[in-house]
Amino acid sequence: MLKIKPECLPCTLSTGVRMTKIATCNLELQRLAAQEIARRLGEVTWEEAPLDLSYIIQHIVARITGVRDPYQEIKRRSNLAILRCYEELKARIRGATDPLEAAVKLAIAGNIIDLGPYAEVDLDQPLKRISNNLAINDFPVFRRSVMESRSLLYFLDNAGEIVFDKLLIETMIDIRGRFFDRVGLVVKEGPLVNDATLEDAVEIGLTKIQNSSIMLVGDGRGAAPSFRSREVENWINDYDLVIFKGQANFEIFEDKCGFFMLIAKCPAVAEALGVKVGDMILKHSAYGKM
Repeated sequence: MLKIKPECLPCTLSTGVRMTKIATCNLELQRLAAQEIARRLGEVTWEEAPLDLSYIIQHIVARITGVRDPYQEIKRRSNLAILRCYEELKARIRGATDPLEAAVKLAIAGNIIDLGPYAEVDLDQPLKRISNNLAINDFPVFRRSVMESRSLLYFLDNAGEIVFDKLLIETMIDIRGRFFDRVGLVVKEGPLVNDATLEDAVEIGLTKIQNSSIMLVGDGRGAAPSFRSREVENWINDYDLVIFKGQANFEIFEDKCGFFMLIAKCPAVAEALGVKVGDMILKHSAYGKM
């Protein structure tokens, strides 16, 4: 697990301030939230992961403003905007020289739809980035795993982006010529910036994937297991093909066996991967495999 660095604190404070402004126009509440976030960030032990900080600001903003999910409407618009292009994107993938590679690159490019590090996102960016080369490209290993695996566990990231993930899963099934025996789709138990939740998964039709089930993960405060828990580790060990989508899942699970698909959006993650900020990544990790 990657631990926070000093530069994570101002980044988190900035995200928290943006979240508060989305939640309320009340200046006094915005000030209270900013002060509380700054105070809480001053108490970090440096053993936290960046995801811990995201949960901290989410809880503070919800408590002070009374708005549990400030990004709810933004997430819904993101889902619907990408869904409107669904058939066009599917046709584009099927018409590619290598449909699986095209679906992988589109899914990775979709990771740009992240309102944690970014104040706003151009939803056309994924299509603009699909022609970019991957800075880390373990696609041959990925293709082999897709063809040989009987089960798939997919840790999803952001709303809107999950439409591209759905296209990738469908393309994997098409290329295989058969369904996976099991497909576990992991989303957040509750709101966390613009991360996908059960509501988002249902809205874009992920639950209609053959043999799929939704699995919830959280920070341990609710009914779902914590991302740090032995239960989640057991999920990972119980599936043949595991995909971790996005920066946060790389930061948390970088020592687990699976495939990491993401755009490196900050210097800390880029440094850990040995790439540049903005690079697209498909990295295989064999940790934990004998």
